[in-house]
Amino acid sequence: MAYRHDIVIEKGASLALEIDCRDEDGSPLALTGCTAAAQVRHRHADGSPAAVFLAQVDAPEGRIRLSLQAGQTAALGKPQGVWDCALTWPDATVQRLVEGRVAITPEVTR
Repeated sequence: MAYRHDIVIEKGASLALEIDCRDEDGSPLALTGCTAAAQVRHRHADGSPAAVFLAQVDAPEGRIRLSLQAGQTAALGKPQGVWDCALTWPDATVQRLVEGRVAITPEVTR
């Protein structure tokens, strides 16, 4: 089951997030061969994502790094949305790790 984590995206600014994947003992999960994907949509039912994160898996550390560039956040047109991050294991099993709401704050300095 995905855990809930709401985020704030500052329009026109770069964004970096990290997800640490741990087992019950708190040790990093071995993510060898795994891939991750994460997107922002203004509504769940939207056909196209409003933004697609660059997702990098640090397999030995059990960490996923997500990022959006400033140009991507500047292009976000609405003040709210939803997001999630899914992990695909080597056997093609897909696990949604995190999901939540997105608040998009407007920029002043452009």
